[in-house]
Amino acid sequence: MKKKLVGSIAGLALTVSLGASVYAAPANVFQDIQASPYQEAIRFLHEKGIVVSNDKFHPQRNITKAEAAAMLVRAFKLPRIHSQPADNPRLKKSFRYEDPLGVIDESFTMPSASDIQHHWGSEYIEGVLKIRADDMNGDLYMPNQAISKSKWIEMIVRTVYGVEQNVNLSDKALELGIATKEDAKSEELITREEAADILAKLIANPDFTVITVFATSDIHAHLEPYKPGEAKREIGGLAHMSKIINDTRAIQPNTLLVDGGDAPYNTNIGNLFEGKSTIDVMNAMKYDAMVLGNHDFDFPFTVLESNAKRATFPFLSANTRYNQANPDYLKPYVIKEVDGVKIGIIGVTDDESHFYTHPKNVEGISFQNEFEAAEQAVDAVKDQTDVVIALAHLHGDNPILPTKVSGIDVEIGGGQDVVEFPQIIGETWLISPGKHAEVLNQINLNMMNGKMLGLNFAHIFITENLEEDAAVAAIIDDYRGKLDDKMKEVVGKTSVSLDGERQTVRLKESNLGNAVADSLREMTGADIALQNGGGIRASINAGDITLEEVYATLPFDNTVVMVEASGQTVWNALEHSLSWYPNAAGGFLQVSGLTYTFDASKEAGSRLVDVTVDGKPIDKTKMYKVVANDFLTGGGDKFTMLKDETKLLSKTKSYLRDAFYEYLQKHPTISPELEGRITILNAPKAE
Repeated sequence: MKKKLVGSIAGLALTVSLGASVYAAPANVFQDIQASPYQEAIRFLHEKGIVVSNDKFHPQRNITKAEAAAMLVRAFKLPRIHSQPADNPRLKKSFRYEDPLGVIDESFTMPSASDIQHHWGSEYIEGVLKIRADDMNGDLYMPNQAISKSKWIEMIVRTVYGVEQNVNLSDKALELGIATKEDAKSEELITREEAADILAKLIANPDFTVITVFATSDIHAHLEPYKPGEAKREIGGLAHMSKIINDTRAIQPNTLLVDGGDAPYNTNIGNLFEGKSTIDVMNAMKYDAMVLGNHDFDFPFTVLESNAKRATFPFLSANTRYNQANPDYLKPYVIKEVDGVKIGIIGVTDDESHFYTHPKNVEGISFQNEFEAAEQAVDAVKDQTDVVIALAHLHGDNPILPTKVSGIDVEIGGGQDVVEFPQIIGETWLISPGKHAEVLNQINLNMMNGKMLGLNFAHIFITENLEEDAAVAAIIDDYRGKLDDKMKEVVGKTSVSLDGERQTVRLKESNLGNAVADSLREMTGADIALQNGGGIRASINAGDITLEEVYATLPFDNTVVMVEASGQTVWNALEHSLSWYPNAAGGFLQVSGLTYTFDASKEAGSRLVDVTVDGKPIDKTKMYKVVANDFLTGGGDKFTMLKDETKLLSKTKSYLRDAFYEYLQKHPTISPELEGRITILNAPKAE
């Protein structure tokens, strides 16, 4: 039967005897502990690799913050973080971003404190600061400062329960059997032997165990390191990430690896091999489960089926149906047993995923209500398991799931592309796992007698100074070699940089957006071209343009479609594209053949001020030839008016990138500019 999150564990007989039967360890580890009343605890911690032999232990010396951090990291399987010095000495440390456009730059990967960079304990201190088991004094950690008994107990309790629970420290110390309430309040400096005794009482308890869950999400086939936005250094790379995971498994066998969706596609190395490259890498990394995200439907369902069968781990989605049935290669849940703890992992997919892909890719596919499906999956596993984890690719509904469905202990919330600290919503811990393989999320579940006491959580940013897993690197290199052979061809030239950054194409006019829209209109002879900013995925530097850059910029297999639409329908489409503003949205339209002005201060639905075609106000009763991609004309991003209020004129087999490629062939050197196609009134000021 599944156990609930523990609020009180009194009566579980947690106090551990300090007898030799518990601390079975070599007798002669340190030369200076024979007189210590805590020598057996010290020897036990040495056997477990928590304290390291250097002839002497110095039992009566006060323990420092750095030494305490090292013991915590080793005892509770916390991450060892290797920071990178920042080039800018005035840069302030960043830990999180709540904007999906955020990027991991030097401010995230620099040392957390200014006084630990060259300290022997820096990797341990970073691990403790990541989970927020200890605090800094301004930008200083003061690693050589001695700590009090209450501070040591506080650090242990925060590690076990997580800072989000805001528990009573002395009560929890007593319940864990590690200290009295008086000790938990003592400001007396604590010695190394006393610290070892307190820690060993918990670690030696046979009912206590730590289970590590590594989580990724929204990888979007970022198999290789890359430079996001204006960052100066590369971030990410699954070979780097795999090395961290394997190193952890070597010392922590109680480890799971899961993904929150949108893994296989959306970069060249993913798309040109229809996701096989990503799946092969994930197989090598030994993933335990993955949920389907909306972008897992970016290719025909036959491709998804092929990848699901290629994978050595289950594809989960409790609410995806194909021809009204549950395909045998999609599971609603999987149950894993780790060190005697049964963990149910359910998967649930955004039930509006059909809006965000090519209509043909979801032919025959239906999505059950995400909350109903999640509840059914939880009901199916809760009596068989001790912990329930939801892999939920629900975008903005991630924080709503715990309010609708009870019984979920941990939710990995995919699709939001943010790096945040955990939230507790009801009884559920919500994890926001970031994107693009830039971060590995380490979630340590602290279990007592099969019950979850709490968890600690760390973002491990994947930096270029990390070692690689040679096996995973070899797989990526093999696919990269095959890709390079295809993609080296120079297909055009630009005299200016082409801006395809998310914060541009999803919020305002872009010179690259203009060029892409122009290529559509030139290919078809349409009056108007509409291109969703979310379909433009990369910038192009000035100079030669390779086929690889064309694919990176326009990675989706969306075909060119021309429809007949009234001026009113065009107006409605533009108005709809502004409904998300000022939030960056993939539905923001780049245009050709028209200009438009909108007032950002107005309510959504009433923002459009004017639209001109050929320099004249648009005639709402006139019929225009409008070219777009079949994602938009199929009603994607909820542009239902382009599906329901138009007449199909032509449906080509050419992809967007084919139109752009032809445009580059006809115009050997392009120099697109900002022409005032999109004018914003009362735009919010940048903070």
